[in-house]
Amino acid sequence: MKIVVTRFVILLMLTCASALTLGQGAPTQMDAALLDLSARLGYRVGIGNLSNWRWEQVNFADNSLGCPTVASSGGGAILGYQFQLTHNAITHDYRVSHDSALVVYCGTIDPAAAAVAESVSESVNRLCGEGAVDGPYMRSRINVGMDVEIVAGPLNMRGQPSPDAQVLLQIPSEWTLSITGGPECVGGYVWWLALVNGQTGYVAESGAGNYLVKPATPPGLPGREVLNRSLIPYLLEFGRVSGNFQPLHDWSSDSRFLIVAGAAGSDGVWVYDLHQPTLAPQILELDEGIAALAFRPSHDQFVVGSESGLLQLWQIHDGALLTFSERLHLNAHAGPVSALAFSPDGDRLVSAGREAYTHAEVDRDFAAIVWELPMVAQQAILSGHTGLINAIVFRSFIDQIITGADDGTERLWDASRGASLLNRDFGAPISALDDHRYLSVVALARPSDNLLVMGPDGPDDLTSYDLPTAGVTSLDLSADGSMLVVGAAEGVISIWDTEAHELIATRETDGGIYDVSFSPDGTMIAASTDRHALILYGVPLGSG
Repeated sequence: MKIVVTRFVILLMLTCASALTLGQGAPTQMDAALLDLSARLGYRVGIGNLSNWRWEQVNFADNSLGCPTVASSGGGAILGYQFQLTHNAITHDYRVSHDSALVVYCGTIDPAAAAVAESVSESVNRLCGEGAVDGPYMRSRINVGMDVEIVAGPLNMRGQPSPDAQVLLQIPSEWTLSITGGPECVGGYVWWLALVNGQTGYVAESGAGNYLVKPATPPGLPGREVLNRSLIPYLLEFGRVSGNFQPLHDWSSDSRFLIVAGAAGSDGVWVYDLHQPTLAPQILELDEGIAALAFRPSHDQFVVGSESGLLQLWQIHDGALLTFSERLHLNAHAGPVSALAFSPDGDRLVSAGREAYTHAEVDRDFAAIVWELPMVAQQAILSGHTGLINAIVFRSFIDQIITGADDGTERLWDASRGASLLNRDFGAPISALDDHRYLSVVALARPSDNLLVMGPDGPDDLTSYDLPTAGVTSLDLSADGSMLVVGAAEGVISIWDTEAHELIATRETDGGIYDVSFSPDGTMIAASTDRHALILYGVPLGSG
């Protein structure tokens, strides 16, 4: 299904022409670039006059600051910034040293060339590899281990991955295929090894601008009860969606939208509208691989953290066909974004990664950034972990953030100032955590140990849960804090009563579970597996 995308990169609803940038989320070095641009154009240009802008902190090799049009005279490595400033539909490329002593103008960025590059990137399937020829190749919506259906039959199964290979079988539209190997990218077609009716051969997923097979589309969801402790024993698998995506998902606040991160070869966000009669996704294609994602509370918006450290905020526009617009584009971290979380009111976002791009004088390694979204400003830097942050949560009604990292520590932070309030060392990497708005329950998961739950009386009020399996990967508290769902790499979810600290029920599935959550309306539990499947559990209406 075609997705309509409109790009608005860092929308700034400003009317003043001030060059001051600190409150707008950019380092003050951008003022030097704006002053130079003003001198070149012959009139004052402030941040309020820009239609969009981007910045990135860079360790440049020499005093050319990485500008290909400027000769280097040496000088050694220099910390600085790259700015892309768009004014009157022209994007200007600037490089500025950290002390603002060097301001290098690299010229304008050709929008036509950028459009061509974007067009090419959107047609590249990363599963095909650099050696694939006769492309471009369409993105893959399927992967090994999935059952798929034919878009329009009959479909030819061939002995080799080639449009000229011998036809072994013509497969009718109503048959289901099991994908067992691939892909092979040959002759402009993406080929997969498939098994159908006892016959093995190659089928084309896509080519010549068309998809020939697709993930099986399940029906819509039945009526369901709001989950509570007494209903959990009746928990059933309500639905299962499959696709070329990662075990990473999130819900909109009203439980209408469910988003899933695409895997390599898909590279986009799969958006499921649960109000539709069938669970058919719409896919927002992106230029980079996804490392993290999160829905913004009380908004039809979600943020995507990329494998390169980029943050993008996307708006969903309702209609017969969903459309999307990009509302924010920030180079935030060096390397993949490892964790994301929104404040309960949706006005702040905290992101983590290997290194934070910030002008603050702090240790940027493994630091998290607290972004104030209305002003697109860095409000605070959470610096102090010595390992990658795997989990972040804003505490409700308290201006605090909790982080858990590979260094085995859980830290409590002042969200506005970035000050560290508490540091607890658990001696093993922390893979997941959560917090409840009323009881202040904090759950910590460690891959090598059982689950620890902190009660309302603070750090000394700890309970260890004897889990049915090791390898905890994810967890989530219900909206009222009365239940906790835990996912494990062994393919088991367990649901717990947090007041009695008792196991209520377990469910097992094929594939490791790497993301679990309660839907915000409390009617479902979602579990993402490493076999390209998202499973929805619920209790039928009228049960119990």
